[in-house]
Amino acid sequence: MSKPSLPDLSDFDVYSSGTSSNISIAPGATSYQTDYSYVLVPRKVGTYVIGSAKVKYKGREYSTQPIQIKVNPPTKRISPSQPSRKQQHNIPANENQDFFIEQAVDNNQPYVGEQVTMVFRFYQGQNLYEQPSLEWPDYKGFWVEDLPPQKSYNKYINGRNYRVIEIRKALFPTVSGKIIIEPAVLTIPPDAFSFFFDSDPFNMFSNRRRRSHTQKVLRTNKIVLNIKPLPEENKPASFTGAVGKFNLKISLDKDTVEVDQPVTLKAVLNGAGNIKKLPGINIPKLENFRLYDSGSNENISKNNYTVSGSKVFEWVLIPTAPGEYDLPELSFSYFDLLKKKYKTLTKKPGSIYVKPSSITSFSPEVITKNIIPGAKTSLNYIVTDFPEDLPGQPLYKNKILWMLQLFPLVWLLSLAIYTNRRNKFKTDIAYARRRLATKAAKKALNKAKEGLNKPEQFYSLVYNAITGFISDKLNINTAGLTNIQIIELLKNTKKESDTLDDLLNFLNLCDAGKFSPAKPSQEQMREFYFKAEKILEMLERDLK
Repeated sequence: MSKPSLPDLSDFDVYSSGTSSNISIAPGATSYQTDYSYVLVPRKVGTYVIGSAKVKYKGREYSTQPIQIKVNPPTKRISPSQPSRKQQHNIPANENQDFFIEQAVDNNQPYVGEQVTMVFRFYQGQNLYEQPSLEWPDYKGFWVEDLPPQKSYNKYINGRNYRVIEIRKALFPTVSGKIIIEPAVLTIPPDAFSFFFDSDPFNMFSNRRRRSHTQKVLRTNKIVLNIKPLPEENKPASFTGAVGKFNLKISLDKDTVEVDQPVTLKAVLNGAGNIKKLPGINIPKLENFRLYDSGSNENISKNNYTVSGSKVFEWVLIPTAPGEYDLPELSFSYFDLLKKKYKTLTKKPGSIYVKPSSITSFSPEVITKNIIPGAKTSLNYIVTDFPEDLPGQPLYKNKILWMLQLFPLVWLLSLAIYTNRRNKFKTDIAYARRRLATKAAKKALNKAKEGLNKPEQFYSLVYNAITGFISDKLNINTAGLTNIQIIELLKNTKKESDTLDDLLNFLNLCDAGKFSPAKPSQEQMREFYFKAEKILEMLERDLK
């Protein structure tokens, strides 16, 4: 779809405030919506009619209805410089500071294995037309879990209204001692700043600003944590590192079986803590049983930004002799953060009654007697009568000989072609990028497909796959280019406008998906993945 053609707006100052896209997936249908936003500032008082905007799509022209507006004289605006005390925020901010970021933790003296909630906040006092990039620090010494959902709200700070984006992570210390969390870095591209709105994104008609031509790099403060080791006093011998609050349940799927029939023993740990890193439960040696570990699986919950859930361990027990067996107790030890002491959970699985096997065994003697006759019937006679040799033919008429003669020549020719192509790959970077573009893009898409359970990574990987393909095919660097600039570069290749419109819409959807607070469903991301494959096929065809 082409950009809309605007009517005569000579009575207004016109400013573009960007575009936004939305994808809607329903059973059997997928729809796309692109919004173009403009800000009109009237030059004088009066009544005006805004004519029809027009757009062309697939050979047809569509137009909007005219709009009549009345412009009144300006009134005195109430200044928001002194909001009520309930709206004030205690974070210091310079009046001219359009953006700033911070990170904080809820506990800077946790125990090893205790959850520490880290909060990152981005304060935005000016509109942005492109999403900034965020680089997290290396959380060395921690096991990290994301804590959705991302929050977005408004805050007054020193009389100024800010839009705040808040992201949380759960950090589980793995070592004791002093640990420093390095600053997070947020980079705002040079073309992302508003060229019309002032420092207050909620105040349109204030002093206008020009678009910035330099990127802005923001850094948070460092955070120092003193991680306390777990106490050695009264530490159980069975303790293997679990920290939090847990319950233990033990069950058997049956209590009466025959010899060599399996029984499933299940242990379920549930509670609050680092569920993924919970250690296993040790089972003592069982007489007259073969024991097989069936592995474990976990169910994670992050309600109220606390990591909790359950972890299930299963074993298969196969009795080897009949009788009644009383299974030994199973125990699990952990450090209780509320009581600041170790606790051991003990549960008894119960008893198993094993009956003799009902399967009749075979006599080895009978089997041995039956093998020999069966083997005799499978023997064949040894052939002793061979046909006489056929008369031979001259070697020069042997086709196999000629093929062997030609093989070295074909091999040398293939080697020369391979060497020439390899040297060209080394010396001609543009040629190498073009030839490997498709393979690299498909590899990147496959990596995105593996990350369907992580929407923020999924949309970034898809976006990088498509723009990386374009970058390789055109032998350019797309880093730092906006979606519009990428489309302008492709226009130089004389591609169809519908193709470029579809691509622009797709890239905008990627940007929207990366930073949208709403988490898409697995089905929506699969549909989007298939769309990415079609976009790649289209680009392969057009950029040959």
